[in-house]
Amino acid sequence: MALTSKQNAAGLGLLLFCLLLLPLVIWGLLYDLSNQQQQVASGHQLIIHSDMHGLAFGGGIFCLVIIVWVATRLIIHKFSLHTQSLEKKFNRIFSGLLLGSFGLMLASYYGVSHYWENQMAAKGYQSCPTTTLLFTRVTYSAWTQNPALCFDSDVKRIVTRGSWNESVQVEQMLQQRARQQEARRQFLLQEEQLKRTRNTQS
Repeated sequence: MALTSKQNAAGLGLLLFCLLLLPLVIWGLLYDLSNQQQQVASGHQLIIHSDMHGLAFGGGIFCLVIIVWVATRLIIHKFSLHTQSLEKKFNRIFSGLLLGSFGLMLASYYGVSHYWENQMAAKGYQSCPTTTLLFTRVTYSAWTQNPALCFDSDVKRIVTRGSWNESVQVEQMLQQRARQQEARRQFLLQEEQLKRTRNTQS
């Protein structure tokens, strides 16, 4: 049975959408992996972990299977190559591939996340409780070398969306805080020395 013009248009639309989506998924996956690697290697006191690249890997495979499925189906119907037995075999193969790629998407989500969690734990990081930072961002979590930062009001003010830049902002804020504390310590030390000098002179 030949495809109607509406079915052809829908198939071509889906094919075009997937062809445009696949490069974006691959770019997003590589970008996220690069950022995650930089985060872990940065040594920042607080870093952001995203589970999205785990989904992106399986999502890319899923998108690729759909491209092959739609393209093959359009070619078969375009040149009237289909038979009933071929149609059943075709549907059975691609149904299995679609289910398999969907399962791979879930497996990669947990597998890749587990890998990065082990990498961060090996660097001395531990996850902040979900109720402290990024609790509204399902696929993001904050990891820190200092658990007190999870409850720090200044950190909570900065870390709201889970972007990589927020980790840099937290590090800059902590460095500025350390400089202020050092300046205060030096000031108090000088005050103490002045008091001792006055007491000695008197």
